[in-house]
Amino acid sequence: MIERCQPLWGSAVCSARTLLVALCIVTTTIEPSHAQDQNWSLEVSGELRERFESANNPVFGLSAPVQNDYLLHRASVSGELRRGDDFRAVAKIVSGLTSSWSGSPPPTQEDSLDALEAYVDQSLSLARGQLALRIGRQEMALGAARLVSVRESPNVRRAFDGVSASWTDGEQQRATAFFLRPVWPEEGIFDDRSSQAERFWGLYATWLPSPERLGIDTYYLGLDRANAVFAQGLARELRHTIGARAFGMRAGWDWNIEAAWQWGSFGAANIRAWTVSIDAGFEFAALPFTPRVGLKADAISGDRNPHDRELGTFNPLFPKLPYFSEANLATPANLLDIQPSLSLSLTDRLSATLSWNRLWKHENADAFYAPLLTPVTGTSRSRSRDIGSQTSMLVSWQATRQLDLGATYVAFEPHNVIRQADGRAGSFLAAWIRWTF
Repeated sequence: MIERCQPLWGSAVCSARTLLVALCIVTTTIEPSHAQDQNWSLEVSGELRERFESANNPVFGLSAPVQNDYLLHRASVSGELRRGDDFRAVAKIVSGLTSSWSGSPPPTQEDSLDALEAYVDQSLSLARGQLALRIGRQEMALGAARLVSVRESPNVRRAFDGVSASWTDGEQQRATAFFLRPVWPEEGIFDDRSSQAERFWGLYATWLPSPERLGIDTYYLGLDRANAVFAQGLARELRHTIGARAFGMRAGWDWNIEAAWQWGSFGAANIRAWTVSIDAGFEFAALPFTPRVGLKADAISGDRNPHDRELGTFNPLFPKLPYFSEANLATPANLLDIQPSLSLSLTDRLSATLSWNRLWKHENADAFYAPLLTPVTGTSRSRSRDIGSQTSMLVSWQATRQLDLGATYVAFEPHNVIRQADGRAGSFLAAWIRWTF
């Protein structure tokens, strides 16, 4: 599990990495400790993940290199110090490294050693419920994670610095308010810093009138970015998002429907953007392998005219990765897409999903946006809206309670919008093993 240290990492990085992996192994033998007189307890957990990826013509061949085969190594250890039910102090250290990457890996894949989480959490009774105040570096995922997620697939998960407050009255109602700054990974040791050019705040509420069948989310999210880039140009972005989500299941059906509206300013331009997303399916419980037939569809606004004083491109904020597939071809901005799927439970622990995804631009004048909301040169003002399609297969195996394995293959084909930018067909293969304790 501990790979050979390469010279470019440096002796300090190698030593830190080796120490962290050793801690992962040693802490599996540690039992939670309790001091009954003070009601204190300490719990230690962690993860080791190895992941192989092979990308041929990533992002439709619009991103170099043409072929990239590499290994991702992630190790993390977290400790939680708790006093009764009202106080927690949490620290999580993570190391994400790569092997055989062609060129320079992005910061989300190469971060030698850093604190992913470091916060204190104080709970108190309020309005017939419990209020938890959290200060420090923390992960956050809201709702279906379409707009705010932890970013699981890359080596380095997403974190924020700031303060949050969560209130719950048990099973039916909960609400979270926060003011945060996103943390940007750096390659070195304990050098990750929160962005001084971005602020993120909001209020997210969930109501569960029927916890097993129906749930409703409503939210407001605010984002301030000093240097935002869209096909319209570069400027300060002040964006407000309001939205709602309905989700649930009944009689074999499951559904997750979400809509959001955005307004604000982009330089001198006004922002007017929106999105609607549907993820629904039906499970045939009486058939062999319990097949589920699903359908996802998104309508995500784009900009009609890059030269006027209005920006219509939707900003997905901090979306989950992957969003459409593990190949991570596109950012959910200026898009229309449809994705039917078939899922099978081959055994109690082994499942497989086959899906096909077709993508179009919402507005011809706007660009196709690659990951990290990057407008791709040559894709604006296209005659066609047709971006392309991708077919993916995902297999997941929960071997034991602590060990899971998975593999995916994605084949993608460019259509008119991508071809006019010299895009090419390609594929993506990934396989991983993860051990948690």
